[in-house]
Amino acid sequence: MLSDSKRYSMPWASLLLSPLASIPAMAVSGLGSSDAGLISDLGVGILFGVTVGVPASFAGIIIVGLPIYFLLRKFAALKLWIACSIGALVPFLILFNDAPLRMTLGGCSAGGAVAALAYAFRPRE
Repeated sequence: MLSDSKRYSMPWASLLLSPLASIPAMAVSGLGSSDAGLISDLGVGILFGVTVGVPASFAGIIIVGLPIYFLLRKFAALKLWIACSIGALVPFLILFNDAPLRMTLGGCSAGGAVAALAYAFRPRE
């Protein structure tokens, strides 16, 4: 059983570092999307990851990830596959009807990568 101080400790490393995982995920998901070449696609993907992916990941991890983290931790259900599933499901639910498939899959991969890194940086019990 966890003490109250450990049960409700803030996962600061997860909150501050894990959104950076969206940069490589979005850069790789954009490869081959234009006729300009892979280096151009990689540069645009990195730029898109920094300007759109990281802020969206910060918002998502604070609005969705943090409450789910405490909920899963309360019920002792915090597992890597659950975190990654939720991390990929949220962008899918936001993008699947309005965005092209490539953008939806890029968002899902970025969400899964952010969730995996947040899980890795979580406070230990």
